[in-house]
Amino acid sequence: MFARSASCDVTPRDSPVRLAGYAARTEPASAILDPIEISAVLLECAGARCLIFGFDLMIVGAELSDMIVARLAGHGFEPAEIVLLASHTHFAPATDRACARLGAPAAQFVNDLAAAAEGLLLQMLRQPPAETRLELLRGELNHSINRRRYWPFPTLGRTYGLRFGSVCMAPDPEGQTDETATVLLLRKADDGEVIGVIWHYTCHPTAVVPTNVVSSDYPGVVRRALRARFGPIPCVFAQGFCGDISPNRRPSQARPDVRARLRAILRKAISGPTFPSVAAEEWRRWSEDLAAKVVAIARGPPIKAFSPANLAMGSASIPLREFFHGAAPDKPLAAQVVRLGDAIELVALSAEVTVEWRGIIDHGLPVGNGLVRLYAGYLGALFGYLPTPAQIRQGGYEVEGFQRLFGLSGDFDADRITPAIIGCVQRAFDDLGS
Repeated sequence: MFARSASCDVTPRDSPVRLAGYAARTEPASAILDPIEISAVLLECAGARCLIFGFDLMIVGAELSDMIVARLAGHGFEPAEIVLLASHTHFAPATDRACARLGAPAAQFVNDLAAAAEGLLLQMLRQPPAETRLELLRGELNHSINRRRYWPFPTLGRTYGLRFGSVCMAPDPEGQTDETATVLLLRKADDGEVIGVIWHYTCHPTAVVPTNVVSSDYPGVVRRALRARFGPIPCVFAQGFCGDISPNRRPSQARPDVRARLRAILRKAISGPTFPSVAAEEWRRWSEDLAAKVVAIARGPPIKAFSPANLAMGSASIPLREFFHGAAPDKPLAAQVVRLGDAIELVALSAEVTVEWRGIIDHGLPVGNGLVRLYAGYLGALFGYLPTPAQIRQGGYEVEGFQRLFGLSGDFDADRITPAIIGCVQRAFDDLGS
């Protein structure tokens, strides 16, 4: 296998920008906590190639995806050879008009991103391809928590009205998470120099305090830590199925005044529990501890060290009407699979996928012997959340509450969603190497 890699800073510094991620955050952000970047790796093996981009964005979006694909087509790359992944940070400018309620995109910023992605490809094509061996390393973190908490008491809110029992967005210590962090180091075969990294973890990048700044969130903190260890390498982050997974941070130790405590009690009595407030010091402690543990994993012994004999990619898509009834943007659910030899495969979906889908897909499409399978959401032109059948019957933000923010209005089909998703991923596997 041969590899090339590149990265660039795409932080908007000329004027305030509207950030994506929170409907209530309507004022532009002019402060920059840390830079946002694009990283890319180009893998080539036995006549096949794969171009993977990692963006510090909430989502890539339809407009930006189309622009990048069109630009790269001029350099001979087919859409099936390109993987566009967003970290899902809630502290980067918006890029998708369908999600304008979460932040309206600026056309110039989207154009600049597309030009930057093309520039990274040209930069890599000017590099001599390096024969590469891969090191696969894995370890356990303890930094996330499930956010779908059942609340058996009546609640009243603008989104759902009066409900007698509901699922609230609040910490659920009993809920499922995925604490495995995976690091894939790309080393030159001749001298062992690390030329890039692809890493994977499952947690919403919503940890930054304050919330009105430009930031790459914890993926950026991890990137800085990896670069301190390995040099100024491109770092592609593959965000896991984190649709219902949030940072597990300590509540602020500052004691609120009486009025604030009364407001919190009243809010809980009316709307149910929520996440507690967090201080900026806790954001730094949490993110730096996470980054230190990822670097410790990267420095440890690999579970596999290999040079793949083959590289295969597959893709498929289905219309949303196969599992959703109502109005929705003109976006399909897309699936892409990348397999590196017989060691590791990445399955990516164009949705905010809840963590429970890992088990559902593994059950429907068992992992091959010796393979490590990683699941990633936030692929390309994301349409919205992908809840499980059980979650559809329970309701909650990931089922109903998000819809108007992503341009949807309708109902998920709990009976049809699993066969639809399994069928789509199966067709992507069937397409491997074609």
